[in-house]
Amino acid sequence: MSSPNAERIRFLRASWASLLVGGAAAICLALPQFSDTLLYRRAEMAGGEYWRLWTGHLVHFGGRHLLADLIVFLVAGVWLESFARWTTRGFLVLAPAAISAFLYFADPQLTFYGGLSGVAVGLLVLLALLQVRRDKLAPRWIWVGVLVLVAVKGALEAFTNTPLVSDFGPNIKVSSLAHLGGILCALLAWPLARWESK
Repeated sequence: MSSPNAERIRFLRASWASLLVGGAAAICLALPQFSDTLLYRRAEMAGGEYWRLWTGHLVHFGGRHLLADLIVFLVAGVWLESFARWTTRGFLVLAPAAISAFLYFADPQLTFYGGLSGVAVGLLVLLALLQVRRDKLAPRWIWVGVLVLVAVKGALEAFTNTPLVSDFGPNIKVSSLAHLGGILCALLAWPLARWESK
């Protein structure tokens, strides 16, 4: 019989990809001199700096922004990776670029973007979709409630153009399209995640 500490270590080892991305976002905040090189910037991406499709999601506009994103990202990512590891890791590789491409084509006025919120929302929606059928301990309405809350929060932010969790200052606005992009990625990943988590 294994000890609780051994179980925790095994759980964390199984979730290394989510922890790695979260750690990279924290390092980006600690080393702001690299932020401008990593941030999603439309003009630079049009000039061939394609790494920004991925790295822009690691850059945050202050500690509160990072904390708000990391709480959702790590809880959903670590949990999801513990039982659907290959789908989660694929999501962590593909979803950032897909969300950035979605922003690029859907919002030509968006000159820059940063933050893990789009990826975090996608992970949370994917987790809730899977747990509606998979979770034997919690009632189904809890996970349906998570999905409803994500939809309500997204709608309120889209209509008010104001973040409900973090205040980025007057020059930075929330991008509801990034959250929508994360949700679309979750819907695309859902069939594969259902198959893997059986």
